[in-house]
Amino acid sequence: MGGHLHGRQAVMRKGRLPYAACLFLLFTARLPADNIPFPSVASVAPAETDDAVSGAADNAGALPVPAAVPVEEGSGDSDSADSAVELTVPAAIPYTPLEISGADDMLVDKYRKYYLTPGGIKWLTAVLEDGEQYRLYVRRQLKERNMPALLEYLPVVESSYKTDAKSSAGALGLWQFMSNSTKPFLVRSDFVDERLDPWKSTDAALSKLQENYKTFGDWPIAIAAYNCGAGAMARTLKKYPGKDFWYLAEHRLLRDQSVQYVPKLIAIADLVQNAAYYNITLPSASDRNGEPVNPRAGCFDYVNVDGSVSLKRLANELRIDEALLLNLNSALTRGITPPSGTWSIRVPEGMEQSAKDALSTITPYTFRARHTVESGDSLWGIAKKYGVTVKSLCDANNVSEKAVLKIGKILYIPAN
Repeated sequence: MGGHLHGRQAVMRKGRLPYAACLFLLFTARLPADNIPFPSVASVAPAETDDAVSGAADNAGALPVPAAVPVEEGSGDSDSADSAVELTVPAAIPYTPLEISGADDMLVDKYRKYYLTPGGIKWLTAVLEDGEQYRLYVRRQLKERNMPALLEYLPVVESSYKTDAKSSAGALGLWQFMSNSTKPFLVRSDFVDERLDPWKSTDAALSKLQENYKTFGDWPIAIAAYNCGAGAMARTLKKYPGKDFWYLAEHRLLRDQSVQYVPKLIAIADLVQNAAYYNITLPSASDRNGEPVNPRAGCFDYVNVDGSVSLKRLANELRIDEALLLNLNSALTRGITPPSGTWSIRVPEGMEQSAKDALSTITPYTFRARHTVESGDSLWGIAKKYGVTVKSLCDANNVSEKAVLKIGKILYIPAN
């Protein structure tokens, strides 16, 4: 996509053949399948600068492709029959274009080929299945906001649809919000980090993307700005007014991660939306009529809690698995609701009244001090200092009595 284009790619990019013709050329290629390190790390987390929202997770759940596909690389054809997968396109299957441009771009083509390998299809299938309950929510929100449907697959790029994904730069959650990009969208405190809440972070991410689109008026640029920051994108466009994302990417006017970011999304969305066309099977979370396969996935009830209540205690009263409540309320980093005000917690669907009854029997914690762990501190020593039992200290902070305390950890001292 840089200064030199070769063969078939030059025709596709410069001549802009009709898309069907491009696809015919594309699928006459033989695709290398044994040199892609599934499921290795794909993205390098960006530095925490400017107003960038995303820092795509670089842990074990990251994209199973190299960090960057060389922009000026050749067509990727292989002469080795042993390392190639021959693809055919059923002639009777119609192709459905995406809402935004770029599906015929060379870099999109590169990522599409990566994901069409057996390892790529296996990985993408697992990610889409794991994210089913969140995908349905994202899909509904996109429809209500009249936003492009392909944004449903942005968490695939960001976090592999893992709600607890964390990058080396400190980005967290499904949408990989950086710590300096949460306001005014998400709450962060000693008790709460809404970056880890898949539903609230979805609302925040879509609001940020809408804000970017309102600023730039172009979806590929708005999506890239989610990765590199609206400020950085605005400065680039000030230098190169009127240019679209594909021009900026082709001329290397954006940082490499942002150049790769949009093509990854488009390639994945194209494959899922046109799975039958590409003669593959991927989880769509919808049946033939477009209805959800599992319409109750991601459904729950809400109950209000005043003061600090342990989810562990509530789970015991409800006789359900504590992990289930923690999963529904993953923003509660201590497993305890905040001490001030009212907090809405999620409970399994159909358990609203049972939860209200259980909460009426639980006395919320009150705290009389806040202790920052220092070198040499132990749970026993802290409990003795404040005149409380180790058990009450641990229960109030949702930590094990055998826990090794990290320097800087905040412990709240219960009054009761």
